Parts: sequence; structure tokens; C-alpha cells
Amino acid sequence: MKKIIRAAILMLTLLSANTAFACLMACRPGETETRQVIDHLIAKRFDPSFDVLSLETKRTADFDMIVGEIRGYEIFFKASVKFPKGANLDCAPDAPRRATDCSEDRYFSLIRDTRPVPGRQFIEPGGVRTFDEDLRFAELKGAWRGPDGEYYKP
Repeated sequence: MKKIIRAAILMLTLLSANTAFACLMACRPGETETRQVIDHLIAKRFDPSFDVLSLETKRTADFDMIVGEIRGYEIFFKASVKFPKGANLDCAPDAPRRATDCSEDRYFSLIRDTRPVPGRQFIEPGGVRTFDEDLRFAELKGAWRGPDGEYYKP
């Protein structure tokens, strides 16, 4: 019994003394970090006025970046987003002075430039778009760097 107690005390000491060691298995980005990244990317790419109607994590995966030198974590998600005011209204097909950096592409993405023609995309007021994508996080500086360039500590 004393051996079990000593082993437990040793494990607790190691875990509390070394956060990185304690987080080897459990401290990965989750739904909170996914939602924060999605919020940042939507506001940057489309419009700061939006409502996330649903967000579902479909699966997650660990992976190595740069041949084992940097640990990565990928979250596959599906989000439905409503744009009450629309987005990029100056890219509307019938806009009087349509911006030159607009795209007609119907592929909507938060993390990649639109395909095949990059540019800002028009979303009509009240429009709903579904984003079925993945977010890749890289473990750097004791935190996880998201695709929005921000650092997260789950």
C-alpha cells in the first residue's frame, strides 16, 4: 500500500512540476479553441456580424509537422453560419461600383483562399453558409498556434 501511495505522490509531483509533461496526452485544442479560431477567421474574411448556428467537431488527429520536430493537431469540423447583414456587400453582382478584388467562386472556405479564383465573396443579407473543413494547430512556445495566427493554451 505504501508503494502505491509513494508512486501516486511521485506522479502528482511530476505532473504539477512540469506542465508540458502533464499535457502530453490531454492538453490539446478543443471546441472552445475551435470556436475562437472560427470567430476570428469569419470576422476577418467575411464580416464581423454573424451567428454560428451550429458547430460540430467531426474528428481530430495528431500529426507531425516538419518530420517530427513540431507536433500538430487537426480538428475537422462542420459549422453553419448566418450572416444577418450579409458580407462583402460591395461584391454583389448588381453593386453600382463593384470592387475589383471580388470572386464569383461559390466555394466558401475559412482557411484557404477560395478556389479557383481567389478574392472576396459576396454573401446576401440573411445568407447561411456551411463550412466543412479542418483547422491545423502547431505546438509552439508552450501553446498551440491556430490557423488565425493566435496562440491558445487549452
